[in-house]
Amino acid sequence: MRATRVTSALAVPVLAASLTLPAAATEGAAETVPGGPWVCGEQPIRLSGLHSNGELSAALDRLAARHPDVVDVTEIGRSVEGRPLESVTVGHGERTLLVLTQVHGDEPLGTEAALALLDRATAPTPAGDALRDGVTLVVVPRINPDGWERYQDPDFAEGLDPRRNSNDIDLNRTFGPSEIDLALAPEAAAVQGLVEDVDPNLILDYHHQVSYANDDGLVTMSVLWGTHPDVAPEVADDGRRATAVIGDALAGSGHANVSLYPRSDTATTARNGLSLDGYPTVLVEQRGQQDAGQKSHGALVREALASMTGVAAALADGSFDDVDPAAADLLPERGDRVRETC
Repeated sequence: MRATRVTSALAVPVLAASLTLPAAATEGAAETVPGGPWVCGEQPIRLSGLHSNGELSAALDRLAARHPDVVDVTEIGRSVEGRPLESVTVGHGERTLLVLTQVHGDEPLGTEAALALLDRATAPTPAGDALRDGVTLVVVPRINPDGWERYQDPDFAEGLDPRRNSNDIDLNRTFGPSEIDLALAPEAAAVQGLVEDVDPNLILDYHHQVSYANDDGLVTMSVLWGTHPDVAPEVADDGRRATAVIGDALAGSGHANVSLYPRSDTATTARNGLSLDGYPTVLVEQRGQQDAGQKSHGALVREALASMTGVAAALADGSFDDVDPAAADLLPERGDRVRETC
């Protein structure tokens, strides 16, 4: 079903993601691993294999049509250029998990993982039924459709940065105490209105970073909670719990190397700004598709999906509350930038 604003929370199944992933390179930046994620610049991820704006909207229509009693697809606003901004709600559990992706137009793999998450969350299985009872899942699968449209344009480099919206605003600097006029950032205004409407217990915010390596090899994901000094301790602790859950969910994958993202106290990012507003928020930065290459596409999507499903499952079964926030501090540092991966 479709609406003009989120009106109800329906069902959520988050199934454990099965990771059958290629092995990562373990050292240095001067080699390519056959079938692995260290690839050369002539092997970029094919943008044609990712959902366009029209394909995303159609996929959400199909999801709602297949599961009309389970899925609520809602238009929460419009981009600067008039493209719809949609949220998807599945589940009716006591706790609400909000997943945000692609606030920067050139960071698309979280969107692909979010669609896979929604497919799992609507599966008519006993496990799905149980999880839909345990958590309410709300997903905004693409916050910056105008930026993504520019990024898919081969001439985008000559125009406006696709990371930004069409009013040249970095949407990830519009949260918390930002002085940016939200009339220039309707995408951010829509997300902030949604946050107020659904009052989430936890927010996961998916991005891409460039390549880094630490003692464990190539870093595939970096995570961090709200670290601004004015974030309430209990809010920070829930963010740290989610960070620890993500690290644990990916620990045995054979591919993922999860690190801490370097601390920054910038108050206007979603991570800090939403945490300052009382909503525990975790930044999830995956290795960027810009330099990851086509061979890593599936691995990175599955990695993101595993992080989403791990957190949702922990919220659904109540194990989230038993996680020691200090476990997040055991994740390694991100390490140095890898400027050449072949």
